[in-house]
Amino acid sequence: MIAIISDVHANYDALEAVLAEIDNLKPEAILCLGDVVGYGPEPVRCVDEVRRRCDVTLCGNHDYALVYGAEAFSPLARASIESQRKLMMPSAAQGQADEDRRERWEFLKGLSYRHVRSEMLFVHAAPRNPVTEYLRKIDVILGMRKKLTENFQQMDWLCFIGHTHRPGIITGEMKFYEPREIDDVFRPKPRHKAIINVGSVGQPRDGDWRACFVTLEDDGVVQYHRVEYDIDAVVAKIAATEGMDRSLADRLRRGR
Repeated sequence: MIAIISDVHANYDALEAVLAEIDNLKPEAILCLGDVVGYGPEPVRCVDEVRRRCDVTLCGNHDYALVYGAEAFSPLARASIESQRKLMMPSAAQGQADEDRRERWEFLKGLSYRHVRSEMLFVHAAPRNPVTEYLRKIDVILGMRKKLTENFQQMDWLCFIGHTHRPGIITGEMKFYEPREIDDVFRPKPRHKAIINVGSVGQPRDGDWRACFVTLEDDGVVQYHRVEYDIDAVVAKIAATEGMDRSLADRLRRGR
């Protein structure tokens, strides 16, 4: 078994609760699909913990923007990234704190875009564009066959993604399943492709505020997990952090 997390978004309390649950499950490895930073109040602690605990960490669009700029982001997302960039960017000074900054920065700069494990692909966003493309339920509803087909062509069997913060599965038969529709367990068939969104640890947007992650068995069976955490503590940290938009706290509570 391996555990797969994504979209921590600087929410350390959610990350801590998820890692505690993962420890109970005793997987052989933990994979992070990116977006460790952005939105939340504790980017430094989250980067340090992901570096320490995850066997593989991929590059998300917020991780990329922290290092290279967030020009294409919404005003709210850009403000968050720019604030965290000032907090985390290395300086020319000397000392342990500055060395820690440089190590975090090099970690984020060095994140890979793709990870392959047997017939399974792991990316932040989509097989075709691993950092920024969105794959959503609406693509299936609207019959976006060209878009979906081109993404399926970039994978061998299963692909695990995050990015949208909405857990769910797109099958090669152009169907979409929410976790609740399959009792939180997906059993893929051999040679039947599927794109599996693992949801978000730090900022779910499916109407459920609880942190979300998945476990993957050797035979490809996927189990969704939801974990409660001290959301009031995170809301208090947002309120106490200078420059943070208070709407981010409301968004956490609503799971949107």
